[in-house]
Amino acid sequence: IGGMNRPEMRPELRERLLEAMLRELDEKGREGISVTAVLAGLGVSEEEFAAEFDDLDACVDAAYEELTARIAAAVRDGCAGSPPSGSERAWADRVRGGLEALLAELAADPLRARTLTRTYPALGPRGQARYQSFLDSFVPLLAPGREVSEVSRELPAIVESLAIGAVEAILFEEIACARAEQLPALLPSLLFSVLVPVLGPVAAATEMEKAQR
Repeated sequence: IGGMNRPEMRPELRERLLEAMLRELDEKGREGISVTAVLAGLGVSEEEFAAEFDDLDACVDAAYEELTARIAAAVRDGCAGSPPSGSERAWADRVRGGLEALLAELAADPLRARTLTRTYPALGPRGQARYQSFLDSFVPLLAPGREVSEVSRELPAIVESLAIGAVEAILFEEIACARAEQLPALLPSLLFSVLVPVLGPVAAATEMEKAQR
C-alpha cells in the first residue's frame, strides 16, 4: 500500500532524467554513474526515481529505448514523406527519405550517436540485443523493394538485413572516428549500397547521382 503513495515523476522531469542518464553513461560508463548525484542535479527525489524504475539498469534501459524509438520514428517519417511504394523511383525515394532522416538525427547529436551505436551495446548481451532489435526494425521499411525488383526471385531472404548491416558498419566506423557531424555527406554512397542489390547497379547509380545533386 505504501508503494501506491510514492510520488510519480512529471513527464518533462522523466525526459530530463533519461537524457542525463545517457550522457552519464557515455561520459563515465555504467560503473561510473552515481544515481544520487544525477538525481540531486535534476532535483529528483529518490522516491520519485523508485516510483519509475527498479534500479539504475532499468533507467538506463528506458533511456536507450526512448532514444531508439525517437530515431526510428524519424526514419519512418522520412520514408512516409516520399511517394507511396509502387515503382522503382517511388521506393528509392522512400529509402532516400529514411536515410536522410537517420543521418540528420545522428549528425545533430554526436554524443547520442555514440551512445546508440557503441556505449550502450558495449554493456553486454542486454545492450547488444536491444541494439540489434533497433537495427531489425528497419527491415520492414526495405521489404517493399521486392515488389519493384526485377530480380525479386533471386534475392536472398536476408537481403534487407544485409543492406542494413552494410550501412550500420559504415556508420559505426564514422561515429567511432568522431565524424558523426559529417554523416549527411555519405547519403549518396549509402543510398547506392542499399538500392543496388534490389534495383541493380544502373538504377542505383541513377538514384545516387540524384542524391549527389
